[in-house]
Amino acid sequence: MPVDGAVPYPVTMPTFQPRIAIALLAAGVAAAALGAGPASAAVNPAKYEQAQVGLTYTVYKPTTSIDLKTSSFQLTDCGGGKDEQINASFGSQMSNKGWISLTESQTGCEDGPDGVGPVTTFTIDGATATIMGSCKGGKSTCTKSNPAQLRKGQGYTTVTLPAGSSALKSTFVEVYTDGMSVKEIKAFFAGLKPVQ
Repeated sequence: MPVDGAVPYPVTMPTFQPRIAIALLAAGVAAAALGAGPASAAVNPAKYEQAQVGLTYTVYKPTTSIDLKTSSFQLTDCGGGKDEQINASFGSQMSNKGWISLTESQTGCEDGPDGVGPVTTFTIDGATATIMGSCKGGKSTCTKSNPAQLRKGQGYTTVTLPAGSSALKSTFVEVYTDGMSVKEIKAFFAGLKPVQ
């Protein structure tokens, strides 16, 4: 009740809150129905499926995030008349628990990082992926790195994954990492599945 003729603050509810609540509830029910565990619960597959609409390359959604929580997801301009690129991050570069940044596009939109050299290659869906790791001594270039440098520093892995259907094109995938092992990077890539 207002005191001494004071006017109470108006109470208004934004119209979008019920939709958000319903969407969050639906996502939670879907995750529970699929038996999603802690590692896969960090990934919201609906975002990837929604992103596929309007893109000509195949969108790959992560089915594991190596126990790292999703910290961002966005579509950004790639320039030059190309489709937008997907940028998603898991974990934080500021923590000691690891960090993964996933970029998907028609072709590379940005230059790769300096200060990394080849660690190893592996095959995923018939394509060869290259894992790069930090250069020893913080050098800006190097002809090779190793798993220990990768684990204690930064990584950069690239591969062109095949089209998920005949209506879509292949996808250039870049994964930046911090504090992740070769095994963890391979597991992340093995969990990338086309939404179509």
